[in-house]
Amino acid sequence: MHTLSPTFAALERKLQRHVRALCQGTRVRPRGRELAMTDCWINMMPRGVTHGLHLHPLSTISGTYYVRTPRGVPGLKLEDPRLDRFMAAPPRRSDARPDNRPWVTMPLRPVRVLLFESWLRHEVPPNPVKSERVSISFNFSWF
Repeated sequence: MHTLSPTFAALERKLQRHVRALCQGTRVRPRGRELAMTDCWINMMPRGVTHGLHLHPLSTISGTYYVRTPRGVPGLKLEDPRLDRFMAAPPRRSDARPDNRPWVTMPLRPVRVLLFESWLRHEVPPNPVKSERVSISFNFSWF
C-alpha cells in the first residue's frame, strides 16, 4: 500500500523516525543499511474478531498504528519469549512486574504507534464491543 498510495507513503515516512528511535534504544544495528517498510495492511476488527498468536517472519521491526480503539477493546497481548522455559515456575501474582509476567498487554489508544521486534509472538484478543477496532499494521526490514 505504501508503494501505491501517497497517504500510506506519508505514513511510512512518519513511522521511519519511530523505527530509528527503537533501533537506537534497543541497539538494533542493521549493518549500515536503512530499515525500510516492506508491507503494511489495514485491520478492521468488528465485535468478536481476534487475531491468534503469531510473529512476523522475515521482518525486523513490526508495529501497528491505531486509528480507532473504542472504549473497552483489549490491548495487544505480547508473550514473554521465555514462556516455554517456565515449565516448573509457580503462578505469578496479578501485581507482578511486567518483566515477571508470561504475558503483557499493551493498552491501545487512538493515534498511537506500537513497535516491537518481529520475532516477538503476540495476539489480538477478541473485540468485545460493538464498535470496530481499526488499525494499520506494518513490517520494516533491512533484507
